[in-house]
Amino acid sequence: MGGRFFLKKQLKSFFICWLAATVAFCWAWALPASAASEKEEIDTLKTQVQVLMQRIEQLEKKRAEAPPSKINAYWKDGFRIEYKDPEKDPEYRFRFRTGIQLRYTYVNTDNDVPANTENYSSFTMRRLRFYVDGTAPNKDWKYYVHLQLENQRSIHAHDAFVIWKKYKYARVQFGRMKIPYSMEFWQSGFMQNGCDRTVFTGDSEMDKDQFGNKIYDFPGDNARLRVGGSLDSHNGFPTGGMVIYRSQGINLNGYVDMFGQKDFLTYWTGVFNGRDTQALANSDDQMLWSLRVGINFLPGSDPNGPMGPSGFYHYFMQGDYGYNTKPLAAFVFGTFINRDREREYYNPENCDSNYGAVVTADGPHDTRNYGFDGTLMFRYMGMSCDIETAWEEFIQDPDGELQNTWDRWAARINLGYFFVPKKWEVVLKAAYFERITDNNLYDSLASGLGLVMLDDGYAVEDDLQQFRIGVNYYLQGFYHYISAEVGWTRREFEKIKASEATALGFTGPLSSEIDDQDDIRFRIQYQYFF
Repeated sequence: MGGRFFLKKQLKSFFICWLAATVAFCWAWALPASAASEKEEIDTLKTQVQVLMQRIEQLEKKRAEAPPSKINAYWKDGFRIEYKDPEKDPEYRFRFRTGIQLRYTYVNTDNDVPANTENYSSFTMRRLRFYVDGTAPNKDWKYYVHLQLENQRSIHAHDAFVIWKKYKYARVQFGRMKIPYSMEFWQSGFMQNGCDRTVFTGDSEMDKDQFGNKIYDFPGDNARLRVGGSLDSHNGFPTGGMVIYRSQGINLNGYVDMFGQKDFLTYWTGVFNGRDTQALANSDDQMLWSLRVGINFLPGSDPNGPMGPSGFYHYFMQGDYGYNTKPLAAFVFGTFINRDREREYYNPENCDSNYGAVVTADGPHDTRNYGFDGTLMFRYMGMSCDIETAWEEFIQDPDGELQNTWDRWAARINLGYFFVPKKWEVVLKAAYFERITDNNLYDSLASGLGLVMLDDGYAVEDDLQQFRIGVNYYLQGFYHYISAEVGWTRREFEKIKASEATALGFTGPLSSEIDDQDDIRFRIQYQYFF
């Protein structure tokens, strides 16, 4: 029994020793084989890296020996394509941009004007524009094309001009363009620190219903107050804002360094077909002449601000988005004179069934129109202030028998403050406008401005007043921002004197109780410029 136990114990010990020896032998055999395999892999990888590095060196050498690319395409404030040949010195630049403004407007209208009794609510594509600009064949020649696409009008080329700008102090610009005169219109519709311009320039929103009837046209039941298309179609009298709009022509402009200050003086002087004209629109051998001079007496501090690195950058934008840490200010003066030929006029002594003056077609005559505009602009620490006033005179048949003279004047103020720099801005805008100073029955009928029908009869327009307060949120400067505002517009009227009506043979009902028209408006606008 004891021998058997001893034998089992010996066999168990022998088995354990044999198993341990076998494992040790296998490990000793496998370890060199594994190490050899890893070494081969490392050597292979080293060889591949060496080949790759040699290839990279060859490509870099080849690229260094090859001529640089002459074409470069990228996005920066629009899609850009550039071509430049250092040997022959051409420099072609192309930039394409799109601007969209979508707005919602609600107006609580004053019921004292019967044609203005229905409140107004609408989404409107205020602006949809394409812009193309650049240089060709070198940096001394700049081109600019601006197309209007919104559905208020058909596709229309607002601007299309070329500038020879080799010398900063004397640049020649020719084509179709804004006529340099009033400042609010010169400040781009996409660079307003609020929902569009004021009544100083024109702040209308017009549409028609399915029957072609006008459903809302600020300020209601009177001649249109618009930026473009504001001239009366019969006698050429301007019923719109204090702006001479666009035309075809040529102007000389530039910047002059004076008194140790860059761009201290800026100027624009030019000759154009006429006021608010298109294509071959000049009806005689006279043209419109304009002059504008700016004195930048405080240069500011921020080259990245909205006015750009060279002074006021054409006075193109509102607000102090650049947050100037030193005051930036300028005074701008503009003037124009225009003579034109008209073939019709209104006869106030002959009214139609709606008591509007009848057009006399056989009355060709000359007109003379001239005006003056002054603007003070200020920017400092997020604060901005534009104060502008303008006066103009329109003379009908100055050398003939009519010799009707109508004066117009307007003023505006635009205040802004960034309480969060480059993000949140609060704005206050106010404007006052007399479309005919000392207006009366004869002038309203003869000019084409027209009468206003109140609840109990006719009256004449005295003045327009506008007050707006709003807030702007800038997601990406003027390229991407949202504006919201509340506005109050008042239109004051004057009674028509019975003696005036009798003298003209006017038999329409005359209003005896004059109530001012007060419209309240809410508007929010989204802008995307890319």
